Amino acid sequence: MPVHPPRYTVVELTTGVEHGPLDSWEEVAMCLAFESLSRDEVEVIITDISPMMTLTGY
Repeated sequence: MPVHPPRYTVVELTTGVEHGPLDSWEEVAMCLAFESLSRDEVEVIITDISPMMTLTGY
């Protein structure tokens, strides 16, 4: 199984709009800044992790 880096999706609380998938925490921060959102205005940053990463503890 290939090891893929985690991916993130930002979901706005008020509208339910999803931004992503994003490849790094830096891109998440840029998305929040670009959309003028604070961490309190987004739901959960959902991380998509490949099964191999969970097995290796990456």
